[in-house]
Amino acid sequence: MKVFIAGGSGRVAAAVIQELVNQGQQVYAGSRHKDAIVKLPGVTPLSLDLHASPSELAKLLPGMDAVYFLAGSRGKDLLQTDAFGAVKLIQAAEMAGVKRYIQLSSIFAADPDKWQGKAEFASLTDYYIAKYFVSTQ
Repeated sequence: MKVFIAGGSGRVAAAVIQELVNQGQQVYAGSRHKDAIVKLPGVTPLSLDLHASPSELAKLLPGMDAVYFLAGSRGKDLLQTDAFGAVKLIQAAEMAGVKRYIQLSSIFAADPDKWQGKAEFASLTDYYIAKYFVSTQ
């Protein structure tokens, strides 16, 4: 199986990539920081710019069996990366004929009643909003 990972240089991606490689999957990991992608046999590092158009992103996906969106801006580019980047990658996957798309999210993201107006989630409100809108795609 060929799998594309968006956000391939992140902490979650490193663990997912390791697991996929252990399962014998062929991994194509995309990141703004291509050199920071874990170096393992079976992993092809790629440059990825989630500010690109869906048609540009689709050029990275031919022949992929699955796409994982594990990218995140850590609050520095929430709208362009965590929200719009995810939506554009969904569109790109559709254009490329990829049938499986896995989105990293967070607990309660699709249920605003559980996080909206709650003090313990206050510092993550914008992140939750971004994930909410992506989860409704």
